[in-house]
This record gives sequence, C-alpha cells and structure tokens, in this order.
Amino acid sequence: MSSVSASHLVIFIASIVVAAGVAGTLVTEVDRVSTSITDQSEGVEERIDTDIEVISDTGSPESIYDAGANELTLYVKNTGATELQPDSNAIDVLIEGSFATPESIARADGSGTDRWPPGTVVEVTVAGVDISGETRVTVAVRDNEDAIRFRA
Repeated sequence: MSSVSASHLVIFIASIVVAAGVAGTLVTEVDRVSTSITDQSEGVEERIDTDIEVISDTGSPESIYDAGANELTLYVKNTGATELQPDSNAIDVLIEGSFATPESIARADGSGTDRWPPGTVVEVTVAGVDISGETRVTVAVRDNEDAIRFRA
C-alpha cells in the first residue's frame, strides 16, 4: 500500500515540476508578445500622428523649379500632430521616381531652429536637378508622403 502512495507522490511531484516549467515558459512568452505589441503600436501611433503636405504653388512652376540654377524648391507643411526633424536624413525627395538628396532644409519662417513643429513649413531645396515637361515630385517623411505635379 505504501508503495502505491509513494509512486503517486513521485508522479504528483513530477507533474508539479512540469507544470511550473510550462507556466514559466508561458509567462515569458506572453511578456515578449506584450512588449512586441507595445512597440508595434507606438510605431503605428507615430506614423498616424505624422502627416505632411507639399504646399508649393503648382500654378507657378517657376517658383518650384529654377531652370537656370537647376534647383528645385519645395515648401512642405507639417500637418500632423508630431514634431518632426527638418534634416536630409528624415526627408526623402523623389523626382519622377528617382531619389534626390535635399541640399538644404530650413524653416520657412526663418527661425533657424532644428525643430519642425506641427503647422510650420520648411523649404526643401534640391540642387543639380535637370527636369523638363510634366514632372511629379514626391516628398516622404516617416512613411507619410505627398506629391505634386507641375510643368517645368
């Protein structure tokens, strides 16, 4: 009789050890999933709060493209709820689908600050550009983009 209860006790203890191991693994994995979901949602929130609009006057193409200097100048407004960084690492310019590195990015109000709060405009200048005819220019910031078409 005591041999039966001893074997039951061994099986019971083994079951407890296995259950504790499974529970520990499960808690660890749930924590990893929770952290991953939090990180993902913060990234999505940042993209949702970020929005831009190219406000250059397409009816006046000479204000956008200077053919003599081969220079493209765009005015881009931060219409989102997030402050952005006005630098060439944060702003991408595509001219007819080809990447162009901005030569200069400056606040249009002349504040000289390295911040781009909501509601403000930056002037993005791309030098060494040779374009003619109907042209599409896209500006992208943090997975948000806006495009304009104008005749150079």
